[in-house]
Amino acid sequence: MYYFPVTLTKHSRMLGLLFAATALIAVTTACSEGAGTAAGATPSAAAPASPAASPSTDTGCPPDVNLMYEALKATPAVFDEIDKSVTGIGEPRCAEGWSTAMTVVKNADPLVVLFRYDPATGKWTPVAVGSDGVCDGAVKVPETVQAKLHQGC
Repeated sequence: MYYFPVTLTKHSRMLGLLFAATALIAVTTACSEGAGTAAGATPSAAAPASPAASPSTDTGCPPDVNLMYEALKATPAVFDEIDKSVTGIGEPRCAEGWSTAMTVVKNADPLVVLFRYDPATGKWTPVAVGSDGVCDGAVKVPETVQAKLHQGC
């Protein structure tokens, strides 16, 4: 075995520290990217960057009243309960994936339309209509959400 005397200068010490820091960053990055994979396995490039780890925050708010009105017209079970003078909906109030909007009608009193948002499709679905108690019928809206929607919910 041969030993070579090494004299460390100020510059060689700095280069050594720089090399050590770079190696530490590379190892840390590699470990964090490979977390959750089996030893020796490489993570799939098609794997999502852990969106399933946190719940979806897509509540659809604020809603697009034009799209909501189109969905309402395409749902006869709810739309047929509204006076035929309806020309649209307005004044949407939205909270936690639920929304209410008021019908715009010429020949009748406005009604409250209850919508439910589906984050998977990005669409609002009308689920009930009425003048009162719309959120307590066949579809039950949590009371904490009801307080944020229209009166009549």
